[in-house]
Amino acid sequence: TPMMLHSSILMILLILSCCCIDVVRSQQQLGVAIGNGNNAAADVVRREYYEYNPPGAQRYWQRQAGPFGGVIPGIVLTIAASALQWYNEGRAVRNAKMLANAKQQVVELDPAAPIDPENDGRLIHFSGDVMTEGGLVDPEHGLVRPHALQLTSMTEAYQWKEQRIESKRRVSETETKVVVEYRYNKEWTRRHIESNGFQSTGHYNPYPRYRLGQTTMTVEDARISNGLRLRPDLVNQICNPPFTVAISQNPSLKKNQYKSPVVLGTGEDLSYNDDAVILSSNKLYFSERKRPPELVALDLDYGSQPQIIKIPPAKNHMHVVRSMPRPEVGDVRVSWSEVTAPSDGVSILAQQQDGELVPWSHGDKGHNIYSMFPGSLNAESMISELVGKNKFVTRLLRFGGWVGSFIGLNLVLSCIPALLKMVPFGIGNVLEPLAHIATSGIALGASFGLSGAVISAAWLRFRPLLAAGLAAVSGAGFLGPLYYARWKRSPEVKEMDAKLHAHEHEG
Repeated sequence: TPMMLHSSILMILLILSCCCIDVVRSQQQLGVAIGNGNNAAADVVRREYYEYNPPGAQRYWQRQAGPFGGVIPGIVLTIAASALQWYNEGRAVRNAKMLANAKQQVVELDPAAPIDPENDGRLIHFSGDVMTEGGLVDPEHGLVRPHALQLTSMTEAYQWKEQRIESKRRVSETETKVVVEYRYNKEWTRRHIESNGFQSTGHYNPYPRYRLGQTTMTVEDARISNGLRLRPDLVNQICNPPFTVAISQNPSLKKNQYKSPVVLGTGEDLSYNDDAVILSSNKLYFSERKRPPELVALDLDYGSQPQIIKIPPAKNHMHVVRSMPRPEVGDVRVSWSEVTAPSDGVSILAQQQDGELVPWSHGDKGHNIYSMFPGSLNAESMISELVGKNKFVTRLLRFGGWVGSFIGLNLVLSCIPALLKMVPFGIGNVLEPLAHIATSGIALGASFGLSGAVISAAWLRFRPLLAAGLAAVSGAGFLGPLYYARWKRSPEVKEMDAKLHAHEHEG
């Protein structure tokens, strides 16, 4: 009937209006801009909105995976951790054999003797000086460092940076109030920050004129005193030693010990015919705007009050100041650091081949010796350092494999607490934490057992004699008391056993 039709239409419109109200309320946003008075654009943008959360809502992955969502990832992680432990034991054995052979085959080189072709293919040990003929040149800025083994340039830009801070507060059973603040600060950064995605349109970062970040160059012509050439990857071991040198007992093996900032003096190292280039505190600044002859700068010798510093004319038309004037967004600065040859020389273990040093391996291409340490160390000390490194890495990977096994088994057993949580009448909320504790304990014990079994099996594969010895000792520990009790019995016990046997035969 027409009345029923009108009623239906009104009901549909009422439902749609309620839905629209919920959608609008769930997406309601309030934007607030707060300025500091010095900038044209606001330095803080605040937005507020409400999220609708249905009762009992779950995350997407929880709805899709269910209580068994962690089983497959747990199995994969457990298998991967066991494979890591198996590989680690084989790697440790191969490295140990290689280092043992290195002690027997290493050849000592005389730093003053010329290159001997008969040593090609042999593991050699050398202690002496390393040098370079041409040094390094920064092609972008023309900086020449004739004695540097490695030269690193750091280019930064002064830019706006957006920081997002979000806080949530539940205001009802179905609604959550979300407050998001976007704060804007000017900082020196090592990468370009794209400002098109900023929430505030008043903060613009121009594209820098130079590539930002760190650029490292290593010499190609490094040689030791007898003329053998060093590859850049060997030279880098002085400049950037691996993290495992921290376990070394040699106090000279410190990261960045030989890296120092490049002192530019008064600008004679560089040449720019540009009024926008300023040299200050060993950093080169490129401004987006030409500076006036008098710059307002902060002179650290006179407290915190801005001082007027007159730029003296320089031969290369570069302004030199003690402290940099207030930077502007878009300014770029460059600084350099270099690594020179250690004054106490270097020590090298590598293979001599055709006038250069290359990695040495003893039949296994995946494991080699190719090391250079600062200071004067004999071959035995260097090999001891490598043995210590091998032991450290072995223990670290064993621990990592055990942690992976524990996490994997915990994920496999996570289905038990998830299933118990489904028990109705609030019982599941009580059983779930108890099940978590129980499954964690089971996973802890099982991970120890699994790791021990994998390592034992690996030892049977890679260390059969040692594994057999350990098995004999373990078996003696278990069976020894039984045999002792059997053969070291008292006469009374033996007589009682004989009577029992006789009684059994009579029966």
